[in-house]
Amino acid sequence: MSSSMSAEEPVRRVALVAERRLVGQAIAAALHGRGIAPVLFDWPERGGRLSFRRALARSGASVGVILCDLRTPDLLHDVELLVARGPIRWLVLTDSDFGPRWGTVLDAGATGVLPTTTTTASLERALRDTMAGRSPTPPALRERALRAWESVAEEQRELIRRMELLTHREYEILGSLYDGMSVRRIADASGVAEATVRSQVKSLRRKLDVDSQLGAVALYRRSLEVFPRARR
Repeated sequence: MSSSMSAEEPVRRVALVAERRLVGQAIAAALHGRGIAPVLFDWPERGGRLSFRRALARSGASVGVILCDLRTPDLLHDVELLVARGPIRWLVLTDSDFGPRWGTVLDAGATGVLPTTTTTASLERALRDTMAGRSPTPPALRERALRAWESVAEEQRELIRRMELLTHREYEILGSLYDGMSVRRIADASGVAEATVRSQVKSLRRKLDVDSQLGAVALYRRSLEVFPRARR
């Protein structure tokens, strides 16, 4: 570590927001071992964002890490909302491949985006950069990510925004419909009543503003051009 970096104020308290709590606990333990006090938060509920922000403010953290693989539009939207408002400066650690999704969260206000393969020592340096307002994402990579998002056609951007209105469960059901599963099969696989799935299909159709299940599936197929499915 350079002398100029060591002269900077150390990172003492970090807010951790983890989609998967076990992953968050592992990162928290690693940071704690380096003398950093992490404050771990569960993923914010859509109806409880105000109380979540109040808890963030009480944490005393000026820098935070979001752990999320950005695999669905609703998760991407959650991250955009988190990073868009201060006073915390956010670093996003993600399993998602480099591309428009990185550019989306950077454009929304994230200070930096890094892969989850980042070492603990590198994460500490990245947090120091983030706290100082510097992006830990290499400039060339940052520019490429922003260009990747900017190059997405406006029509496709609007499509992704509509997909963001869906809950995680609705998006999963839509993906199952795209895979050719019937409502009955989805219900059986999920252990819920068929009427429950039909209600969820009706809800997602309303949010996507389409008249039929086939229309919803067609929108999902088009969204995959910009928002590819995670590798299984």
